[in-house]
Amino acid sequence: MAVALVTGTSSGIGLATAVALARAGHTVAATMRNLDGGAEIRAISQEEKLPVHLVALDVNDGASVRDAFAKVAAQFGPIDVLVNNAGVPGGGVTVEELPLEGFRQVMETNFFGCLRCIKAVLPSMRERRRGTIVNVTSIAGRIAFAGMPRTPHRNGLSKR
Repeated sequence: MAVALVTGTSSGIGLATAVALARAGHTVAATMRNLDGGAEIRAISQEEKLPVHLVALDVNDGASVRDAFAKVAAQFGPIDVLVNNAGVPGGGVTVEELPLEGFRQVMETNFFGCLRCIKAVLPSMRERRRGTIVNVTSIAGRIAFAGMPRTPHRNGLSKR
């Protein structure tokens, strides 16, 4: 079975993805910035005796990405599957109300965070001539909402 690394697994889609992969028999590195947020996935994996291993990872920090990917590869072997799920909402305000720094934060995590993780895993995948990368995004990438920089978090569509 494969070694999968999933980002943003403290809740929502990331948690569900990590659990589904583990239930299918894959070894899963479930990553999140703060491991204190891993109570739910920890409980599920212990109760079901799933091969889920919590790993601290901040996709905004190059050293954190490098260290986490190296740790996973050293413990479990090369990463076969990367699921880029970590993301932050855009604030749910109009373009005029969101400070430029808010846009930078969203891009840093949702775009550059994905790129950091892809760059960390791609050389090994290319060398082995196999691997899968899945990038989870918001519906806001497909549907424009008038005046909004991103789907409002409060409506539940982009919560993660």
